Amino acid sequence: MKKRKERTVLLHIIFAFLVVVGVTIIYNNLHYGEGIDWINHETYEDTPEFTRQLRSDINDIFNYVKYKEVFETDGKIDYSKPIVRVTEGPGMTREYTVDEMVRRAKSQGYYLNEQFKVSGGHPSSASAENPDIQVQYRAYEPDFEATEPGQSFLNMDQLSYEVLTHLGNYYSFYYRFMQNPSNLKFEIRYENTKEDYKLYRNATGKSLNDFKAMGKYLYVTGESLYVDSNLTTIPKNVSSQLEKMNPYNNGNYHMTIGVDTSYPINDAYAQASAAYNQMRMLYISGIVSLMVGISGTGATLYLLVSLTGSPENGPSMPKPQRFDRLPAESCFLLFSGGAIILLFLADKLFNKIIHLFLAYEQWFYGELVIQVLIYYGAGLLFVLSLLKRYKAGTLWTGSLLYRWRGNLILYIKGHRFTTRIFLAYLLFIVFNIVMILAFCILLFTYHALASRLLMGAIAIVLFGFNCWVFHKLYLNAWETDQINQALIHISEGNTSYKINTDEFYGKERELAENINHISTGLEAALQEKVRSERLKTDLITNVSHDIKTPLTSIINYVDLIKREGIKDTKIQGYLEVLEQKSQRLKTLTEDLVEASKASSGNLKLEIASIDFVELIHQTNGEFEEKFSLRNLELVSSLPDDSFFIEADGRYLWRVLENLYNNAYKYAMEHSRVYVDVSRQEHDVIFTMKNISETPLNINPDELTERFVRGDVARTTEGSGLGISIAKSLTELQGGQFMLFIDGDLFKACLTFPVKQQTEGEKA
Repeated sequence: MKKRKERTVLLHIIFAFLVVVGVTIIYNNLHYGEGIDWINHETYEDTPEFTRQLRSDINDIFNYVKYKEVFETDGKIDYSKPIVRVTEGPGMTREYTVDEMVRRAKSQGYYLNEQFKVSGGHPSSASAENPDIQVQYRAYEPDFEATEPGQSFLNMDQLSYEVLTHLGNYYSFYYRFMQNPSNLKFEIRYENTKEDYKLYRNATGKSLNDFKAMGKYLYVTGESLYVDSNLTTIPKNVSSQLEKMNPYNNGNYHMTIGVDTSYPINDAYAQASAAYNQMRMLYISGIVSLMVGISGTGATLYLLVSLTGSPENGPSMPKPQRFDRLPAESCFLLFSGGAIILLFLADKLFNKIIHLFLAYEQWFYGELVIQVLIYYGAGLLFVLSLLKRYKAGTLWTGSLLYRWRGNLILYIKGHRFTTRIFLAYLLFIVFNIVMILAFCILLFTYHALASRLLMGAIAIVLFGFNCWVFHKLYLNAWETDQINQALIHISEGNTSYKINTDEFYGKERELAENINHISTGLEAALQEKVRSERLKTDLITNVSHDIKTPLTSIINYVDLIKREGIKDTKIQGYLEVLEQKSQRLKTLTEDLVEASKASSGNLKLEIASIDFVELIHQTNGEFEEKFSLRNLELVSSLPDDSFFIEADGRYLWRVLENLYNNAYKYAMEHSRVYVDVSRQEHDVIFTMKNISETPLNINPDELTERFVRGDVARTTEGSGLGISIAKSLTELQGGQFMLFIDGDLFKACLTFPVKQQTEGEKA
């Protein structure tokens, strides 16, 4: 395992070196920045370099044509041709030949070097022996016009230097285009007549098609404004130069230029094309090296990640070395310190060594490569060290942050939730401010690569931290929504609703678990209540049924005994009491069953449209005679209009009957019972008021409970179920039942929605 790791490290270094080599080749290539499209779709003839070379050669051809007229006679150089005309004094004008001017230049120490440039000597200033003269004419500049008075005056030494310079230019053009073979061929022809013409060329016997077959060509004629060419960029001012140098006043001239792109001759074009192809191959080799290096670096990096921290023998985890037992924060400081030291050495030593081998233009790139390698090496070693800790399970538990976290949690838990939120938000603000200030300081103060890399790291950390905070806030909001949803379900009666606490963390998880406990407790309490109500209802039903059977027998036997015609008054009194009590027991049993059905809703309603005012009139008529037995005066205030409601007539009558009977039983004798019906918006309200005979020392809500009576002594005939039955039946029919007590005043209110009648019902 150890040897495998060593081989992997070595291969990783080799592939990283290939990456550096590939990047170096591409970066230092003249075509860097053009992408890779030029490799397949561009040739040397398509490059700006070719265009510049051709433009320069065309200008030289025009210069050669000009110098040919100056220095040649019948195609050969003629040193006896006059070259300049000067005025040496009043009436003293003289012409000097090429030979005279060349010999004077030689006498001053001037000569032409291998590149036909003037070397040696130096122009002397004007003196008594070498006075300034006025130059009237220069053959090589026939159109010269002085713009300032002093431009026409030179001494002979300066003038000879000037003539020798132009002669050197002529030799240079002649050497390149006429004496030596070239891949560039040209032909310029000015024609007045077939016998009178001027011809300048370096290739004979070539037609226009021959020039076109060479590869790149340019054909310009004075008879057309069109330039026939296959060049990527056509040189400017060719037509104007041709016209300017035309010795005849006509358009019968042309210029043909061709470049043999097979480059059979080793000239500037062939050398530039070979250099271009070499750059292409270097660029391709750089790309191949870069791709192989990146692939190999990635593969070996994957192997390093897999092998780092893996057990060397057996499945057990390796024992961490002493360095790996350091906290991750200390490890980061150590690697950062090492990187800083290496960067210092690079600045003071390594860069100086690089300067010995690289050109000045490449110094920056060499320094950049060293810095990147230092960052990469330190970063890779730090990441692998963290990976060892991660695989050993000590990355988090062995860190200083984990130890501080425990103390921080204990400190925070001792404070209120608002305090914890304030501290967390304060830390968030401080961290953002510090990181943003550090970024701004680096941005506006330092411009080195290290500061730029550090700025990028700060930006990444700041962005990641804020994303983490947002994730926590979003997760907390999601947990709050889930808790709120659970509370809504429970408040709506779904007490069996449970929260999946596996998706919660921290305090929210504890709160969710407590809500689940509340839900469980409510569900159990509700089930217990339902079971209790069911048992109570079943008990009432069963007991009532069991009581009803013997009670019926008692009533029947009492009736049979009374039919025997017993004369004993004492026994008749006993039979009266027995009959009275049995009937009361029967009424109590029936009320008990009815109350049980009404409270549980186990009744079948037959809803119909009822004239509520008419029903009150009928009820008053039924009880008016009964009330007179106790000297109760019925005072009613009923409207003339009819108010229709939707209710079950039988059960609505039972509600009213219970209220009227309640007034009959408990109202004070010689008092009044008030009955009132009124309409309030969409409701009809029935009100009954009376003065209680006995003190009402009870809460109104308690009167609606079962077996509760206003007669605390329970000396009246009531069962204590009438009000309870009336309330349950009213609510079953969609109405409201309310009681009010003010001193001895007892008030009962029934409220029902008024039915909206159709036109047919009104009719």
